[in-house]
Amino acid sequence: MNGMMKSLYIEDNVSINLKDIPIPQPSNGQVLIKVEYAPVNPFDKEFLNGYKIGQKQLVSTVPGFEGSGTVIASGGGLLGWQLKGNRVAFYTEHQFGAYGQYAIADVNYCAELPKNITFQEGCCSFINPMSVLMMYQLLGNASGIVSTGACTNIGRMLMRYCQSKGINVINIVKSQGEEKLLKDEGAKLILNINQEDFDEKLKLMSSSYNTTVLFDSIGGDQLSRILNLMPNNSRTYLYANYSKKSLEGIYSANLMYQNKKIFGFSFVDILQSKNIIQLKLMMKEILNNIQGCFKTLPTQIFSLEEFEKALESKEKAILKI
Repeated sequence: MNGMMKSLYIEDNVSINLKDIPIPQPSNGQVLIKVEYAPVNPFDKEFLNGYKIGQKQLVSTVPGFEGSGTVIASGGGLLGWQLKGNRVAFYTEHQFGAYGQYAIADVNYCAELPKNITFQEGCCSFINPMSVLMMYQLLGNASGIVSTGACTNIGRMLMRYCQSKGINVINIVKSQGEEKLLKDEGAKLILNINQEDFDEKLKLMSSSYNTTVLFDSIGGDQLSRILNLMPNNSRTYLYANYSKKSLEGIYSANLMYQNKKIFGFSFVDILQSKNIIQLKLMMKEILNNIQGCFKTLPTQIFSLEEFEKALESKEKAILKI
């Protein structure tokens, strides 16, 4: 397909501009997608701040890791031809990402949208929901978890999904407003980290419910504080670092004698370890629950021209391409 397209484009390490560029051409195993919607995730913000994610190049590139749209061309291969003309959700690390009128994606990272799922709902199908499934798969025999960042979209998805599977979730919040929000969504266990008796309650609750896995998005000394209070043999998976601080306050004895551990959670690495059958099964579960456990709320819609406002939005920002 020839012609030009409008896109956000990173010229160098410091500037991103709206410009017209040639429509890219898919290679074998890839498809060309006419993009309808693309969310702005923390993932995208980290990339725009100069952190390399997966195979995506930092410059001379169209940003945006996931979205939804219609496959209009295939670069070759059976799966690509089967997708042609279909509505899809997609994830991409290609040079031409989701923040343009057309994007390139590998066929393995495309999922056909059911008729009852809108483009707006489908655009948030990969990074957050699939991260939740990956987290659940890490639990092993654990019967409970502690979740910081509990009021973020991924935190709320994690709570809803784990509770539906019979897993106890201790949700860590910072205010009464956040506590009410989670209660309204059905959260059963909530602790406010700013309450004076937080440490005492967390230690008692994590022991009572045998919560031996911490999914943390804050980092810094808050991670240390929580892990120090959890039972022996507890594990932490750090999937974001919103505090922008290094880890401080970890008791070495806890790691050596209580068998506590800290791991980094890498969505990209885990995604690449999945074969196509595993990916298809995971996406089927996600799309079957995209209006339930994996629903994204609240959202605010922006145009490509309003990209800077989208980056500053306190709600989940979605670009209408």
